[in-house]
Amino acid sequence: MITTQMNDELGQCAQRLEDIFCKVFAQLNTLAEEVVTVWNALDAEGKKPTSKDLAFLQPTIEERLSGNDNYIHGTGVVLEPGELADQELFLEWFYRPSSGKVAPMMLNFNRQSESFYNYQGMPWFTRPKLTGEASVEGPFVDLYGTELYILAFSVPIFAGGHFVGVAAADIALHEFDQLLTRCLLRMKNEAFIINGEGRIVAANSANWFVGNMASRPAAAKVHKLKPLSIEWSLVELQVPR
Repeated sequence: MITTQMNDELGQCAQRLEDIFCKVFAQLNTLAEEVVTVWNALDAEGKKPTSKDLAFLQPTIEERLSGNDNYIHGTGVVLEPGELADQELFLEWFYRPSSGKVAPMMLNFNRQSESFYNYQGMPWFTRPKLTGEASVEGPFVDLYGTELYILAFSVPIFAGGHFVGVAAADIALHEFDQLLTRCLLRMKNEAFIINGEGRIVAANSANWFVGNMASRPAAAKVHKLKPLSIEWSLVELQVPR
C-alpha cells in the first residue's frame, strides 16, 4: 500500500526539492508582477502595450541568466496572441547559448512557414492559461528553440482580469538532474522523482533511468511535492542503494 507518511529523511529531502522549485517560481512571479505593473499603467492611460514596452525586462533577465549558480538556460515572458498593438505573437526571451554569452531568442512567427513556432498549443503556455496555476512540463526536446532536453517552468500573467501570457523558464535537464540528484543522494534508500506522467526525472540509483516510466512498488513511500500545482512526487523504496 502506498503511503504519504514521511520519515525524517524523506521529509528533509522533499523540503530541499520543494525549495528548489519554489526558487524558480519566485523568479518567474517577479517577472509576471513587473509585466502587470506596466500593463496596468498603460491601461490607465488608455494605451495598448507594444513590444517595446517589454524591453525593460532585459536587464533583469540577463542578470538571472548570468549568475554563476544559475541552472536556468532561458527565461522571459511569452504573450497571448493579440495582446500587443504591434505584434500578434511575441516573446521577450533570452538564453545562454554554448558560447556562454546571453543572447535574445529569435523564433519564426510566420504562420506560412514550415518552421512556424506556434506556442499557442504548447502545454507550458496552455496549462497556466486554462488553470490559472503554475506548471512544469517535460522533460522534452526543445526542437524549435535550443534542441536541448529541457523542463519548462511557467506561471500565468493576469492583468486587469484577463490573461496576458506567461512568465517562463527553460532548464536543461542534465543541469537540473544534477541538482535534484544531489538531494536524492543524501538518502540511504533508493529513491527517484517522477513527473505527472509517471516518468523518472532524477534518481539516486542506476536501477532507475531518467525518462523511463516508473511504477510505484507497494511498499514505497510517496510524497507529492508541494509547490503550486505541479504533479511531481518523491518516491522512496524500502531498498538500500
